[in-house]
Amino acid sequence: MHRAHVKNTVRYYIVIIALLVFLFFSNDFGLLDVQKTAIITAAGIDREGDEFIVTSQLAIPQSSSQGKQTQSVQIVSRGKTIADAFDQINAKTGWYPKLVFCNLIVLGKETTAYNVFDALDFFLLDEYLSDDCLVATCDGLAKDILNTQALVDPSSSVAISKVLSAHAMRVGSTLPVSLREFASGYFSDSSAGYLPILKTEPQQEEINQKDETSQNPDSNSSQNGENGSSGESSGQNTSSEQDNSSSSQSSESTQNGKSTPKQENKPVFSASETALFVKGKRVGKLNASESFAFSAVKNELRLAPYSVEKGENTCALNIKNNAAKVRLKVGKDGHAQLQIKLSLTAGLLDYSKALPLEENADMGDVPSGVFAAAEKKLAGDVLSTYEKCRSCGCDLFGARELLIKYKSRNFHRFANTLLENSAATVNVHFKNVR
Repeated sequence: MHRAHVKNTVRYYIVIIALLVFLFFSNDFGLLDVQKTAIITAAGIDREGDEFIVTSQLAIPQSSSQGKQTQSVQIVSRGKTIADAFDQINAKTGWYPKLVFCNLIVLGKETTAYNVFDALDFFLLDEYLSDDCLVATCDGLAKDILNTQALVDPSSSVAISKVLSAHAMRVGSTLPVSLREFASGYFSDSSAGYLPILKTEPQQEEINQKDETSQNPDSNSSQNGENGSSGESSGQNTSSEQDNSSSSQSSESTQNGKSTPKQENKPVFSASETALFVKGKRVGKLNASESFAFSAVKNELRLAPYSVEKGENTCALNIKNNAAKVRLKVGKDGHAQLQIKLSLTAGLLDYSKALPLEENADMGDVPSGVFAAAEKKLAGDVLSTYEKCRSCGCDLFGARELLIKYKSRNFHRFANTLLENSAATVNVHFKNVR
């Protein structure tokens, strides 16, 4: 028995080694030569009639001796198909386009007026592109979004990926979608889907300077004093920085002996709104409140902030977790009712008015009436989301899938008129963390 066990062990090791050798030599490591490969990190797709305009963001590695980070450049190409447009990269630069590192696809507004899978089919067929690649849209040109140099990172694709992160989904600030998830909705019985809408916003909010100076006339002098002290602590000459304070964002200031671009005019990205799709075409839009409401029904929220108005004050709740149940009832006359039950566990995160010590010691002590106001507000947002989806024919809550799953005998009879003859009832319940 011992010899048989040894023989089997040797055979297992031989099989594993053979498998590793096969995987090693079957990869195309030769195509990763930096001098010959265009490493595409993001792609923007715009459209003019039957012609596609592809903006490819390429990662350009820098020499380690120069101490610089990897830079990114955008190359715009055209073609009757997406493949033709990517082939133009090789014709223009001599580099072979590589999509294995592409983690973002942005669809321009004109592209979403057509079936977006006229373009996305190429990415689905590409065997090297990961189907976990993020997909988003915008209200303008995808080229302009990728050409934006954001505040948080020199590469726009990296900055956008942070906005569309898994953490952003857990807190409900956005609804990120991968290529696989978007394609699954497109090819499902509902033929519905959604994409986050990318926008740029200024990094700083406007402040009423007149009111501020009237309340604190010494604010300018104190600010100048702070700037002077920071300049002394860094040991640098800040006079050039003050002289160039009104210049553009491309001007440079000295800090810690290094030349860095000013950050004054660089925007930040947001994706709180959501575009609705039916059969690959954009048909509507959810605002930020409706997007959060849909996320509360479809996704798992963790430590998500939720603000509620209570009288003249505002209370911020911290949603620990949520659970949703969606049921469909169909009558003999074809009228359907979608029952949405949502349960959330939350605690007190903040309050706009100072609280007494006994209420400020534990996040479980939520002021009276706040949960009732939160339930009313969230139920209204969920109902508004459903009505907006229903009016544009977007089966985002999966009513058709529920019909074929639980009422398969009536699917062909009611499927085409299900949304038109449907209504939703929403029941939201908040409970305390304690």
